[in-house]
Amino acid sequence: MQAQSDYDLALYYTYCCQWDKLIVLMVNTKDELFSKRIEHFLHAFKYERDLAVIDEKLKGMFQHIEHATKDDHYEEESFVSSLEH
Repeated sequence: MQAQSDYDLALYYTYCCQWDKLIVLMVNTKDELFSKRIEHFLHAFKYERDLAVIDEKLKGMFQHIEHATKDDHYEEESFVSSLEH
């Protein structure tokens, strides 16, 4: 699933401060809302002086990733538990 790897890449690029690659991901992802979250975070990181605003945008991006991957994680757990029975 391409979207899942996009979320993983975003986490990795953010952790490693690879902003150029995060921009490329923002342009190429099929998840438009996720793209906007990345854009808002990068804009705040570059231009905002208030660290609370930057933190808020980063949390928004992370919350989107968590929400988007929650269903996949639940399906994976259901599959594993069905194999155990």
